[in-house]
Amino acid sequence: MSLEKKTLILHAILQKYERVAVAFSGGVDSSFLLKSALSVLGAGNVLVLYGRSCLISHQEQQLAENWPVRHGFGGVEFQVVELQPLFWKEFVSNTTRRCYYCKLRMYKEFFEEMRGRELQILLDGTNTDDLKDGRPGLQAIHELGVKTPLVQAGFDKKDVRACSRDLTLDTWDIPSSSCLATRIPSGLEITEDRLRTAESYEEGMKDLGFIGCRVHLHPVQEETVFLQLQHADFNIFFKQGLRLAVVRFFQKSGVRNIFLDLVGR
Repeated sequence: MSLEKKTLILHAILQKYERVAVAFSGGVDSSFLLKSALSVLGAGNVLVLYGRSCLISHQEQQLAENWPVRHGFGGVEFQVVELQPLFWKEFVSNTTRRCYYCKLRMYKEFFEEMRGRELQILLDGTNTDDLKDGRPGLQAIHELGVKTPLVQAGFDKKDVRACSRDLTLDTWDIPSSSCLATRIPSGLEITEDRLRTAESYEEGMKDLGFIGCRVHLHPVQEETVFLQLQHADFNIFFKQGLRLAVVRFFQKSGVRNIFLDLVGR
């Protein structure tokens, strides 16, 4: 199916909803979904819900909260929902069901925000590629009746990026992101210190030019990390000077063992 056809289907789906809330993360998918909803329904019929928490880096929070102004939608209602995931025992224990519990809690709070505004439809930016990953959070989405119009219209990640580029969204080529809890191995308790440690490591890698790098903590050894680079960054990394700069950065942070994921992301 062509992108034009998928776009027509998406717009028809959105038009049918009339008034919606959009679960917004600031990433590629939710940005495209939000732009589409605003274009089809108008700013007065769209509520943007953004969950701010310790799981998101400060830089990503700023980019998400500035999105409407950057894209000419300064008048849209943008509601920041303050979340406290470190008080959610089932989340902090960090089992393989962590994402399910997080999404369930977050979207329940979103629905609470919507009730006061007489809104019933919550949209999520899941695309068809996400269905292949076995993501626990998808179960929570289905249980709560959250709508996934990108899936309904047949959009995969490549489609979303192509359309976002055509719409001049500055999110079209940003790396896929996930919350900082994904850097903590399953079974290891999620704490504020561990989240901030992972964030500081990734900010340091960004300063060295590795945008989208993920730094995973070791389940036992605090002085060991695992690097996951973007595919395009491998050639840069193996230039002698830059590789050594990465080593020096981590050594200054108390890290002695640095393992590189050769598959990348």
